[in-house]
Amino acid sequence: MERKQRRVLIAALMVMLLAIVATVPVAFAATSQNVVITAQPSWLTISNDPDVWTLNDIVGDGVTAKGYIAVDTIYYANPQGDGTPPTATVEADECQFEVDTTGSSVAVDLSVNCGNFTGITGDMDNSGTGANGATTYGGYSYVVGGSSAGVVMAETGSGVLISDLAIDTTKKWGAWIETRTDAWADDTSGTATMTMSAVQHI
Repeated sequence: MERKQRRVLIAALMVMLLAIVATVPVAFAATSQNVVITAQPSWLTISNDPDVWTLNDIVGDGVTAKGYIAVDTIYYANPQGDGTPPTATVEADECQFEVDTTGSSVAVDLSVNCGNFTGITGDMDNSGTGANGATTYGGYSYVVGGSSAGVVMAETGSGVLISDLAIDTTKKWGAWIETRTDAWADDTSGTATMTMSAVQHI
């Protein structure tokens, strides 16, 4: 009888022990992990030198009096001569300007627009076609190593002059403007702005 009671007691203790063990919480070392996301925007920046151009005043080679312009005449941003067109394949020394992509993180495409002249007596607006007219001028941009035919400089939406220019790179370029065909009423000077724009090369 006593032995039987011991067995019952042992069995009861084991059941209690199992019950206690079952209620002990399970410990987990790690139930979540973080992932840090880094986002680095691409960056476009260009500089250009020089940032001024007076027609017929780079060299003043006798096209008209130095610093003055005549009607129906082409003036080049060419250090070899204000009235000197670039050679068929443009040379570096025929380009007045130099663009620099230092600081950009991606290659770029570059185009050049040119606005209307303001201040001058009588209109001299951009024709948008490259050809001049009675009250409009025609304009082109060109780049070293490219064709002297150049790219039409419109007021907006000009074609690409330089494609896929790498980061931290310089490139020489120039332009020309053909003045209006009709004479001006007086000698009041005017200004226009030529704008080089960069977009990421795709």
